[in-house]
Amino acid sequence: MKNFNTYLENLDMNFLRNLCAENGKLYHYNKGDYFCRISDKKSLFGFIETGSFKYAITNYKGEERITGFVFDSTPVGDALNIVTNCEIRTDIVALSESKVFVCNGSILADTLRHNPMLHTKIANGLLAQTYDRFLDLYRKSPKERYSDLLAKCPEILHKVSLKELASYLQVTPTHLSRIRKEITFDNKASL
Repeated sequence: MKNFNTYLENLDMNFLRNLCAENGKLYHYNKGDYFCRISDKKSLFGFIETGSFKYAITNYKGEERITGFVFDSTPVGDALNIVTNCEIRTDIVALSESKVFVCNGSILADTLRHNPMLHTKIANGLLAQTYDRFLDLYRKSPKERYSDLLAKCPEILHKVSLKELASYLQVTPTHLSRIRKEITFDNKASL
């Protein structure tokens, strides 16, 4: 789903895949398996051959909240951990059966140190994507955010459960269900 993580648009996926394939090993993850956990210090970087993962945290009520997703043919890992060697701040959990080339995060960190243009491109892309998402929480309604996401990535409904999608959009599953019904009703009314 190449339109989901916009920071990847100007990156060479073959380069990142080869970096992981040449310096790592192919691992198989079952649905629910962890790629990494919050507070881990070990830095991992991967490239998803097939499958998908969610980035999740636990809120103050003990509820899981989804902060992001990654899909086939894209990198996976905690970018801040890889670059700064800080603790991992999010669980990364397989959403489906997945095959991932996994290498030590230091491989990417060294590559970024030796290629400042790539480092800048990734950092600027992540900042723009994160800032846009943050601003959308204030300037758009949940219905607009859902509609925009479906327009950009219609196949997401086949990859992510509605509960996980609701969490990502920061609404309850019931609210998302109402939005979906409203959109369906609006579409039928316009026919």
